[in-house]
Amino acid sequence: MISQFSTVKGFLFLALFLLYLNFNSFAQPNYPRDSKEAELVYSDLVNFMDAYRELATAKDTIQVLQSLYFDQGSEGLKEFIKRHQLTPELLKDAIKSNPERYALIPGFLDNIGNVEEQFQSLMLNYGEVMPNAMYPPTYLLVGANRGIGQASMVGQLITLTRVVDDMDILQKLITHELSHFQQVMTMGGQKYVSLYSAPDNMLGLCLREGGAEFITSLVLGEITQTSALEYLEDDEGNLKEKFLEDLKTQKKDYWLWASINQKSHPKLLGYAVGYKICKHYYDSSSDRDKALQDILLMSDDKTFIESSGYFTE
Repeated sequence: MISQFSTVKGFLFLALFLLYLNFNSFAQPNYPRDSKEAELVYSDLVNFMDAYRELATAKDTIQVLQSLYFDQGSEGLKEFIKRHQLTPELLKDAIKSNPERYALIPGFLDNIGNVEEQFQSLMLNYGEVMPNAMYPPTYLLVGANRGIGQASMVGQLITLTRVVDDMDILQKLITHELSHFQQVMTMGGQKYVSLYSAPDNMLGLCLREGGAEFITSLVLGEITQTSALEYLEDDEGNLKEKFLEDLKTQKKDYWLWASINQKSHPKLLGYAVGYKICKHYYDSSSDRDKALQDILLMSDDKTFIESSGYFTE
């Protein structure tokens, strides 16, 4: 999960509760196993543009957004609304506060043919790295100007306004979230969700996010949190020590989502640490197919971190 939001703790509690319901309320899905059949769903962008054009002359903004965007929503948008409590009022305020971001959506939609081609190429590359992957739909959505990407049992939920003008970031975000879906299918929904509810879950969360980052790097050559990785590698010895010390007391704020709004260092450094652990594990393995499955399964976090050799090199 990658997100940017202001009230981190309250928002995260709600998101995790809904995540628990989502991954424990569905039977085993039956999505395609062939990367050529992966689907990019952008009907919500089309519906939003109908509403956006109508807003130029409409007197009742809320009614327009409700009837033309919310009421016409895809399964992905419905899931996003449920998770994040998106309302026409919130969307109206976001459009008013950040008009320049929403003004980029028409151009993105005009170029959707090229976006689809890049998506199809991305999925083919993903299939080469992850030959046993499952491909739920990827939904492109319009939210309240928060950069949120999440895996769900209905598919990847990607809000567009923060990445509408950067296809590289969009592709990394799609890949990261699709990789979380593979983790769910490998370890099972109950274990996946339990990482959030466990009292001492810092290591598991960093490894889960780092695993998704590592797969993203295999597919695209980069992770989503490039600034965090650069910062980590510039002072890796000291940051390794800090990570291990914070792990003893489960101090997550420096490493995970509570770091998003601070300015003293890059956010989400735990993603970069998790990536480095997974990379070391993979690079040192004589059976890389098995290593990749181990990264998805993550059956024993402490054994995995020791086997990686990252903190003992």
